[in-house]
Amino acid sequence: MSSFKGIFGFNNIELKDLLISSLAIALVVVWPRGFPSFSVGFLLQYVAALFTVGTAFILHELAHRTVARHFGAWSEFRAWYEGLGIALFLKVILGFTFIAPGAVYVHKDYLTTKENGLISIAGPLTNIALAVLFLVLPIPAIYYSGYYIDIAGFGYYVNVFLAFFNMLPIYPFDGSKVMRWNFLIWAAIFIPLVALYFFV
Repeated sequence: MSSFKGIFGFNNIELKDLLISSLAIALVVVWPRGFPSFSVGFLLQYVAALFTVGTAFILHELAHRTVARHFGAWSEFRAWYEGLGIALFLKVILGFTFIAPGAVYVHKDYLTTKENGLISIAGPLTNIALAVLFLVLPIPAIYYSGYYIDIAGFGYYVNVFLAFFNMLPIYPFDGSKVMRWNFLIWAAIFIPLVALYFFV
């Protein structure tokens, strides 16, 4: 089993990739079609997106990484810079939101189906926990010159979406690996997420 440092430690490449990916996906989320006016309102929206989307993304990926290291696997996050470039291009030119910032890479000579399922489920469960926190914590909204930014509401929605999307039973999403390990556990998480995402 990995040591404490081995489970939670970072290297410079990983820190750089996490930071750049977070900054880029927050920009994709708030960027309007075309070019925005770089006003205080836009900057506030960007900071709010960085706090909500960035937190959801980073903690999701680190949850995968931590559980994988717990099982003795080599595991690190790597950004997909081509995907980030495509995402920015599509948003600026077409107004289309596409986010593929990178992934946690896991290597071990042999991972059991259960280990792979637990590694996969860690990310969505983290987003569910964050959604609950955004729902119950008294996080104030931001008002500025006609801008209204509901940080708590947006944080809740982003985390429910990420949990739902990643639990889809389609390879290579997390849901396919969880379902392969234990169908009942997958269903117990995915079905409520469907209700939360589409009906709440």
